Formats: sequence, structure tokens, C-alpha cells
Amino acid sequence: MKHFYLFLFLLISGFYSSQELDSIPRSNLQASVGLQFGKFLGTNDYLKTLKHREFIGASAELAVQTDGSQEWHKRFGRPYYGGGIVAYDFLKNSDMGRPFAVYGTFGGVIKETPTHSWSYNTSGGFAFNWTPFDQEKGYLNQTFGSSVSVYINFGANYKYYLSKHLDLGLGLNFTHFSNGALKLPNKGMNIFNSQLSLTYHFDERQFAPKDTLSVFDKYSTLDVNVFGGVRHSIFYGKDEGFTYDDVDLIDKFKGRYYQNWGLETVYHRQITYKSSLGLGLGVMYDEDYNHKFYQDENGKIQTTKRFQNDQLLLNIFPSYRLSISKFAIQVQPGFYLFKKTIDKRYDKTIFYQRVGFQYTIGKNLLIGIGLRSFIFHKADYIEWRLGYRIFNKKNL
Repeated sequence: MKHFYLFLFLLISGFYSSQELDSIPRSNLQASVGLQFGKFLGTNDYLKTLKHREFIGASAELAVQTDGSQEWHKRFGRPYYGGGIVAYDFLKNSDMGRPFAVYGTFGGVIKETPTHSWSYNTSGGFAFNWTPFDQEKGYLNQTFGSSVSVYINFGANYKYYLSKHLDLGLGLNFTHFSNGALKLPNKGMNIFNSQLSLTYHFDERQFAPKDTLSVFDKYSTLDVNVFGGVRHSIFYGKDEGFTYDDVDLIDKFKGRYYQNWGLETVYHRQITYKSSLGLGLGVMYDEDYNHKFYQDENGKIQTTKRFQNDQLLLNIFPSYRLSISKFAIQVQPGFYLFKKTIDKRYDKTIFYQRVGFQYTIGKNLLIGIGLRSFIFHKADYIEWRLGYRIFNKKNL
């Protein structure tokens, strides 16, 4: 798990420093501080029992404003990039821990006037210091199975320009915390909050140039990727002849870690400057799919193979890609072909969903990470990916 977090940290750091590789001058360094007020949602049985779900937070960011000199600057609202830290206090639910998140951030202007602007912001990183589920210690909050989680945030902001250097901002944010099933239980947490912020520009504020957008050439790409992942799996329910009291909950949540790995190829055709549509085909080995848990004659939880021979999974998926310079966000709903159903407790649906992030190193080398899930909200596992772009061909 430590290797995964290191990989994700390098990926996020690579993206948020990618503008340096594009030789963007650091013409406008800016610093922000903010206060957050909000609530978390009752998305699992434990959280639903809590009468008070309020929290407060405080954040600090340091970012660089792009100067509008490149085409993609104009397409994404002359974006800024940087990093920050945010700390939370869950007030009457302090037993959840005192979490704080370290993250990279990216955002840009939607609409701007000489006195104010509307903008979007995104950020991603890691949250630390949660109090994890612990059956032996009697802490039964199944929201988090580990003290570390992934942090993802989306927001919109209104900024009023107080002076040439100072902005007053009011924003709304949606934040998701989850460890991607690296350690169960992992119900995750979703929060909404409003934010009051102050932003200081070290140089005088810059405005986006009013240049018209350039005509762009459309391209097609063909990528080949290998990926791997680890999933924590546990025993579900009870077997015939036993009652729920026969299930050793401590043994249950120890579970077992299973490997997932595979090979995929995906073709994309660019339809706008930012967006591409495509189709992919892959084959993978899912160790979790090839095994299941059961209770032996003494009720002890054991594992066994589900098939005489290991089964590979063939999958096909449409793909949408949003490109931001060398960085890309991919949304890929897919289908497992010829998947067998043996035990419904351990058989996920043939329809899965994946959201991934990819960064291009040089011209052809690809690194990325993706979250594969099912029924749209249950994490299956996190993939870390390595690929190669076979061709990047102009469409005539």
C-alpha cells in the first residue's frame, strides 16, 4: 500500500508540475487562505445514526497563474496550478480523527470582468490521520478501514477583486474521501461545504488576453497499457448451516489481498480541442474473481478456488478523454464478456465503471492511475498503469 501512495503522489506531482515542462513562465505567484463550513452526508449506517454532521476546515494554498501564452491556457480559462493543505475538525464527532489533506490543485476562470470572476477548481491528494475501523478496539465506524485515504475535491468560486493584489472569494465544494478498497471496510465519505477565502497576488493581477482561439488539427491515437492493482477482500454473509453469530468478525475483516493485472489497447479520435472519443479492448486476471471465502466445519473462514482453472476476463469499453496539455482524464464504462456467475455474494456485475488519470512523458510514454468501480459507487480496486502510444496520427 505504501508503494501505491508513493506512485499516486508522483503522478499528481507530475501533473501539477507539468506546466514547467511546457516552459510556462511563473509570472504570477499567488497565495490563498480559506475557511470552510459544511456537513458530511449520511451515506452509511454508522453515519446515519449521527445527529450532528457539521464540520469546519481551514486551508492554505500556493499556486502559479499561467500567462495565456499557449493555446490550452485559453481553452481552460488561463488556469492556475499549485498545492495546498487543508485540516478538518468534525466537532461533535472528533472520534473520527483530526484529518488533514495534502493536495495538488488546478483551476481556471469561467467568466471574468475587471471587478470580479467566476471560476472552477479541482484538487486531489491524500488525507491522513483518520481513526480507522478496529473491531478489536471496539471502534465500529466502517467509513474508513485505514488512517489514510485519497482526497478528491471539485468546486466553484466567485471572486471579488478588492485591489490589484487581493481577491475575496466565496465558493461551494464537493469532497470525496476513499481508499479505493485498498483496506476494507471502505464506505467512504462525501461532504459539501461553503468556503470563504482571501487570495493575494504577489504581482499585480493579470487578465486573460482577448485573443481568438486558433484552428486545431484533429488527431487519432492508439495506446497500449499494462496495469496492476491490489484489492482487499473479505467474507460476506454466512454459509449454509451457520448463523451470523458463528462469523468471527475480527477474522472476517482481516480478509485477504488479491492481485489484479491486465493488458488493454484503446483507440481515440479527437472531436474537439479538449475531447476525444474512443473504444478499447482488454484482457485481465482478477485473482478475487477466481477465489471465494467459505466457512469450514468449525465455522472458521477459509478461501478456496472457484474454478478448476484460473479464468481470464475479456472486457470492452467505450472511452471519453479530456486532454489538458500532457495530462488527460478518462471516463470508461465497460463490460466483462463471458463472465461466469457462481456465488452472487462474490460476483460483481458485468458492467463496470472506471475513471482514470494519465500523463504523457515525452512523446509516447504514458503513466496513469485509475479507479475501477461497480454499481457506480462501490470501489473495486485501484489500478496503476504504464503505457505506450503506438501512433498519434493527424486525421485528414
